[in-house]
Amino acid sequence: MQVQAQATVQAQSDDNVPPVPEVDAEPKRKRSKAAATDASASWKQDFNTLLEIKKPEDPFDCQVKIGKDDRCDSSKIKDGMLLDRPARLVVLDAGAGKVRNQELFERKVDSDWSLGSELFRKQCWSADHFTETKKVNKTELAHKIKTEVGDTLCKVEFTKSPDANEMAKLLSEGSKMIEGSGATEEEKHKSYKALWERVQKGEYRIMRGYIKRSEGDMDIQQTDTGMVKFVDADLQAKGEMAERVLNLNNVTSLTLRLTKYVLK
Repeated sequence: MQVQAQATVQAQSDDNVPPVPEVDAEPKRKRSKAAATDASASWKQDFNTLLEIKKPEDPFDCQVKIGKDDRCDSSKIKDGMLLDRPARLVVLDAGAGKVRNQELFERKVDSDWSLGSELFRKQCWSADHFTETKKVNKTELAHKIKTEVGDTLCKVEFTKSPDANEMAKLLSEGSKMIEGSGATEEEKHKSYKALWERVQKGEYRIMRGYIKRSEGDMDIQQTDTGMVKFVDADLQAKGEMAERVLNLNNVTSLTLRLTKYVLK
């Protein structure tokens, strides 16, 4: 009787326990999937930021509209700009039309002049002004630099040769991102390929100047190295060491005589 009474009480107690609701696993799976998607997007964004090569600001770069036979837009000339008449000129005061003949200045001859807007427009090439943009391949761009620049002022945009320490840092950071991303092996392979291409490029640089030719010596641009001797006219105007070696394989843009040539 006692056992039966206990069984009865137990049965009544079990009847009073509310049923446990079934748990729908679908929302949990959706949340997990959404979190994984967010994590994937986050690492890819960080990885793309690591690979990005930022172009420096160029306050002189300027597309212009000019009259027939004009060489620049006199209303868009700024202090510090470089002009070619064909003598190389440094703009000292754009408002007053005051310029300095760099070659005469280096020879310590009276070199500062005042030019009117007519002389600016008709006689001075700008290394920064352009009226049109043309897309060219790397071979065509290198050929133009070697054969058309000469001692005329131009502007080149390029990526500098990478520094070994920069390469090591990029490889280290990029590899950690890829391995910790949770990406598939195929995605990792693509990411490693993109990383390897990036580490072989340095930062963007802008240089305005002209080709230096050495009399009596074989010009460096006549060799098959893809290098040319280039004089940085901005540094030259400051009296600093201005001769550089420009790797034509790294050039991405050339502005010359009102045309900007960019890689396709």
